Amino acid sequence: MTSRSNSTKRGASKSKSAGKTTSVTMPNWGWLLAGLVIGVFVAFLAGLMPSAKDVRTVAEQVASASVDDQKNNSQPVFDFYTLLPESEVTVSIADPAPVKTPTKKTDKITAAPAVSAKPTKYLLQAGSFRSAKDAERLRAQLLLEGLMPKVERVNVGGSETWHRVQLGPFTDRASLQSAQKVLAGQNIDSLLLQLK
Repeated sequence: MTSRSNSTKRGASKSKSAGKTTSVTMPNWGWLLAGLVIGVFVAFLAGLMPSAKDVRTVAEQVASASVDDQKNNSQPVFDFYTLLPESEVTVSIADPAPVKTPTKKTDKITAAPAVSAKPTKYLLQAGSFRSAKDAERLRAQLLLEGLMPKVERVNVGGSETWHRVQLGPFTDRASLQSAQKVLAGQNIDSLLLQLK
């Protein structure tokens, strides 16, 4: 019988050196360079961010500006003291009560001379603006609605110029009420003025 020897051959095996793979490592100076680039980039970003002192300064400027605005806005200017005495406003536009006719009939009707009563004329003021551009904008809007507005330039108090957008004059109530309905449909408040 043959004895087996301790060195038995079992086929081809790989050598120990063939199993190792070589890895590429970064040299130390490469790590140093990468760290420097990252550090410079972080320092650049930190320089872009405002410091706490800058933030406080901006906050103080905003606070002082808002206090100044509140001081300037605390004294409102009222113009109606001068505007109201200049215009006459008729509030009531109710139709007059129907006239009762006499029940007796007369055979002969004499023609009395007609009394020429001046019909009352009304204006509708759709707006009053300090800026001519705003007045023209409203005028254009009303023209698109089929109305015939006009812009009247008025000096108030000798120093201020107002631009009034007006409709009319109206002599009959039907056209007046029709214009008021169009203005109300556009959410425009109007002021009824009676001409003297």
